[in-house]
Amino acid sequence: PTPTNGEIRNPAADIYAIPELADLGRVFRSSTPISLTEEETEYVVKCIKHILDEHVVLQFIIQNTVEDLRMENVVLDIESDSDMYTIIGDVPAEMVEYGKTVSAFTVIQRQTVESIQPVCFSCQLNFNVVQVDSDSGEPLGDVYTEEYPLENLLITPSDYMAKIGVADFRQAWNGTDDRNEALGKFTMPVKALDHAVSSLIRSLGMTPCDGTGELPGGHSSDRKQHMLHLAGKFLGGHEVLARAQLTVRSGEGTLLRVAVRSDDKAVSDAVMSCMN
Repeated sequence: PTPTNGEIRNPAADIYAIPELADLGRVFRSSTPISLTEEETEYVVKCIKHILDEHVVLQFIIQNTVEDLRMENVVLDIESDSDMYTIIGDVPAEMVEYGKTVSAFTVIQRQTVESIQPVCFSCQLNFNVVQVDSDSGEPLGDVYTEEYPLENLLITPSDYMAKIGVADFRQAWNGTDDRNEALGKFTMPVKALDHAVSSLIRSLGMTPCDGTGELPGGHSSDRKQHMLHLAGKFLGGHEVLARAQLTVRSGEGTLLRVAVRSDDKAVSDAVMSCMN
């Protein structure tokens, strides 16, 4: 059902409405829609990544903007070089008429948490094209198949992270075992400190704590160094904390020193791999 004004629709509602997908279990979190085409193309496609305990359900939202054709039996062909994910099924979009938006789904099974790392998928839309009368919608002529390449889709460890903060970061950090800590040193090409801060927050998928998500003085600040505190909850209920020191170096971009802690070293390492 369509939510009424003021209601917030559960992004996983489309999953639960399809029995074979609902049987996979509860959705831990869902991403925001990611564009896989330009907005002005004949077929506009976006993807929502739904994260479950052992699976990822990719919801491809397909819009047909061509007035004199109908799309039928629309499926997604996705491939990667990684053995971390196995494609186990799909739910095609049976028909996408002009001006309509319909979803198709691909189900992939994931290996263990220890294997979670960034994976890039090539994506292609496969479907039958039916020429129709633009006034009546009646079919005209023969049906033919079309293969429509899309932008690549990236699934990263940050997709497995829920943005859940902590009341007292320092206390939480000191109470976490440093034996599960992952350390990293990186250089970002970003030369503005505020841009580097926002980029790091997006990369890790965590929520800033203690007001450290903003620079003192705002965007006009001429600060060259900043300490960022981040928190989140990883799939499986693992609380994750991160500290990042950012230092702007003239002509060299921004130097990052990042420490990640959780109750599982594999989770800390997976989160750190977002930086690679």
